[in-house]
Amino acid sequence: MRSWTLTRRTHTNLRTLFDLSILSFILIALSIARVSGDDYPWTYDNDLFGGPDFWGLLDKKWQMCSKGKMQSPINIDPASLLYDPNLSAIHVDKSIVASELINTGQMPRVRIINTIRWPSINISGGPLNPYRYRMQRMDIHYPRGTLSGSEHSIDSKKFPMEIQMIAFNSDLYRNFSSAVVSPHGIAALSILVQIGKKTNEELLKMTIATSSIPFKRKRVELMELRPWKMLPHKADYVTYEGSMTSPGCHETVTWVIVNHPIFITKEDLESWAALQQTITQEAEPRYIAPNFRTLQDPHGRIIRTNIRHRFKENDTECKKRLNDTWYRSNPNRTEAYTRSKAIHRRRHSIKHHSVVDLF
Repeated sequence: MRSWTLTRRTHTNLRTLFDLSILSFILIALSIARVSGDDYPWTYDNDLFGGPDFWGLLDKKWQMCSKGKMQSPINIDPASLLYDPNLSAIHVDKSIVASELINTGQMPRVRIINTIRWPSINISGGPLNPYRYRMQRMDIHYPRGTLSGSEHSIDSKKFPMEIQMIAFNSDLYRNFSSAVVSPHGIAALSILVQIGKKTNEELLKMTIATSSIPFKRKRVELMELRPWKMLPHKADYVTYEGSMTSPGCHETVTWVIVNHPIFITKEDLESWAALQQTITQEAEPRYIAPNFRTLQDPHGRIIRTNIRHRFKENDTECKKRLNDTWYRSNPNRTEAYTRSKAIHRRRHSIKHHSVVDLF
C-alpha cells in the first residue's frame, strides 16, 4: 500500500510539472501572438530571452536571424577591401523632409513622412544603380556608459554612435513592407559618429528632441530636417550585401558605409542614453542603450570600395601620411589618388579640419 501511495504521489508531481510547463509555453505563445506592429517582444539585451541570440526562436518569420549566412552588422577589415572602379558616388536628394522622432522601446527612430508639400527623398548611385531607393526612416544606435555604440566596426574598432538611413526600392516595390522581404529591396546608408567639439547641425536637432520622447511610444515632430547634411563632404565609402539588424533579419539589404564620421559632443551623446524602454517611469529604469546587434560572421562576403590608392615613388609627403591612413585596398596601404597638385595639397590639409578616414 505504501509503495502504491508513493508511486501515485510521484506521478501526481510529474503531472503537475508537465501541466506547468505547458501553461508556461501557452503564456509565452500568447504574449508573442498578441503583439503586432512595431511592438515586438524583442530586445538588444543578450541576457534576456528576447535578445539577439534568441530572435530566430521567437517567430518562425525571424528564422533568418539564426540561420542566415549574410547577416549584419559585420566588422569591416581594411585589409580585405576590394577596389571596384565601377562604383560611382552615392547621391542623396537635397530636400527638406517632414519627419518625427519616435521612441520605439528598442531604439529612437526618425520616421520620414511623405506628403505633397514635403515629399520623401531618394538615395541612388554606387552599388544601388540602376534603382532609386526612397528613404523610409533613420535608426539610431548608441551606448550607455561607454563610447562603443555603433553596430558596424572598422578594423575591430566601434564608434560612439551609428545613424542608419534606411530606404526601400521604390522602382520595384510599392512600399517598405514589400521591399524588405524582396531582392534588391533595401538600401542602408550608415553614418558613423565620433566624439568631437561640436555636434553636427542636423544631429543636434534630433538630440534636442530626445527630451520629448523619454518613454516608449512617445513621438515628436522634427522641424525641417535635412538628412543630406548628416553626410560627410567626401564621397568615399565601402559596400557589401547584408541584412536588417533587427528582426526578421531579412537578407535584402545593400549596405553603404561612408568613409568619414560626423561628430557629436560627449554631453549630447549622454542625452540619447537617457531614453527608456518602458511606457512610464519605473522604480528601476530600463534604458534603451546599448541598442546594437552583435557582430555577425561575414562568411567570406566581398566588401567593395570606391577608394583608389596611388602614390609616386618620390612623393615623400604622401609616404609620411601612410601611417595616418586607416584604410587599405589591395595590395598596399597608400594615399588616395588625386588629379591635381591643388587637390593633392587640399587632401593633406584635411587633417587639420578634423576629417578622418575610417578605412
